[in-house]
Amino acid sequence: MVVPPGRRAVVVGCGLGDDAAELARRGYDVVAFDVAPSAVDWARNRFPRAGVDWRVADLLDLPDDLVGAFDLVVDVRTVQSLPGVVRDAAMHAIGRLAASGGAVLAVTLVAAATEVARTWQGPPWAQAPSELAAYRAAGLERVALEHPDADDRGVMEVRLTLQRPAGNASPGGGLPIVPA
Repeated sequence: MVVPPGRRAVVVGCGLGDDAAELARRGYDVVAFDVAPSAVDWARNRFPRAGVDWRVADLLDLPDDLVGAFDLVVDVRTVQSLPGVVRDAAMHAIGRLAASGGAVLAVTLVAAATEVARTWQGPPWAQAPSELAAYRAAGLERVALEHPDADDRGVMEVRLTLQRPAGNASPGGGLPIVPA
């Protein structure tokens, strides 16, 4: 699945801004957000002419204007940096960003077996393969799954491409209840 330049893209957990600046350089209309104001300030200062709309926002409490607004959603290792108790909610929120027909590119570390994920020292924490099902619960369909062989620790970097089916609006309302 290819999302052509000129479309709206969002970078989740943009950190220092490299991914957002690269998407803007390639011609996308980019919004990038992070929960850390210092990261957003740093990104804005590193790439002042990138044409990116840099924002401070919380993935688990998305501003209404971001929900369902993007043709391309990019998440590079944000979910795996979060504790397990909020990961499903985070993946649900990532899915909410995608417009009808929009794509999500998620790059994350995944353990080859659930037991490896349970014993993985983090952050970042390797995700269990079963955790990726939360994207489906968010209304996304898997388009592609790319990964090399697991490394000697039983972990692989996965590039997962998902799509919100056309005609399937981003779910509104709040996030699922997250245990305290």
